[in-house]
Amino acid sequence: MKTPSRILCVNVDSFFTSCEEILSPALRGRPLIVAGGRHNDGIVLSASRRAKTFGVKSGMAVFAARRLCAELLVCPARPEVYRQLSARMFAVMNRFSPLVVPVSVDEGFLSVERDGAELWRELSAAISHEVGLPLSGGLANSRWLAKLATDAAKPGFLEVSAGSEKDFLSARSLRELSGIGENNANALAALGAFTFGDVARLPSMLLRQRFGIFGQKLWLFANGEWHEKIFAEARTRTMISRNKTFSFDVRDYERVRQFGLVELKKLLAQLRRERLAPSELGVTLRFADFSEAAARHRFRAAQEHDEIICQTFSAKFSWCVVGQSKFVRQLRMALSGLEPRPAQGEFLL
Repeated sequence: MKTPSRILCVNVDSFFTSCEEILSPALRGRPLIVAGGRHNDGIVLSASRRAKTFGVKSGMAVFAARRLCAELLVCPARPEVYRQLSARMFAVMNRFSPLVVPVSVDEGFLSVERDGAELWRELSAAISHEVGLPLSGGLANSRWLAKLATDAAKPGFLEVSAGSEKDFLSARSLRELSGIGENNANALAALGAFTFGDVARLPSMLLRQRFGIFGQKLWLFANGEWHEKIFAEARTRTMISRNKTFSFDVRDYERVRQFGLVELKKLLAQLRRERLAPSELGVTLRFADFSEAAARHRFRAAQEHDEIICQTFSAKFSWCVVGQSKFVRQLRMALSGLEPRPAQGEFLL
């Protein structure tokens, strides 16, 4: 008899810091954070397991994290490197399931049609061996429940078996549910519902009247009656962009323009791989005093010629800095209105 389809949630533990530990094994087991900000003095983007034992957590200010842990190590964020490791992880996942749905760089859902615990053991071992990332996972009959199981399992794996869903959820706080939102949580609290068990005891019609389809789905979920399959969502990219905050304020506008051209060519190379062409270009400069200058250009049709796009960028950049004497803090550029690249024909300005 065929095993009913189940959903496996896979999440990387402390993704950014785990990536840094792969790149620098000497960091393993140390109190480590990846930080944002121009000088790594902004907020904590990710904290290692060791750092968390001191009370350090994502979202807090770096200076506050240092107060909690004097030996804290701080790494600057390296998004491109993290994306590369994420791509390698998802490539492994695709070998284990015909349907993998990424939801972020460090988390995805897999459709499972065989023994889920066995698949998890094989998948986590493969990713650990081939990529080096530590995983947590949850297996259940819906994405909501698989995500809750993953969070409950960290670090490790937890399966919510068929028929045990209501018991697993009963005492759990509604605020654990990803995406429930502050307004919904407060409105449910006003009805006396703080846990999924509280929701299960409320009349389903009341929840439907107060919250619409969400309320009906929540009641079914709390009672262990919400089952679903995952589907691949076909999404077409509409924009590609690049932001760069310089490590120090720059007065040499030509240097900034040349840097922008290098980054722009990287974006255009990505669009060629995706067989897309932009119909609009945007350039924004943020100065040291946080004032901004921006310019946009819309082509008459999707433009595939890189040299024309680069020339347009230079012209718009020059417009942004004409008459300026301020130091540049940040450069932002975006290519939007993306359309499939035609096989032939001319692109017009």
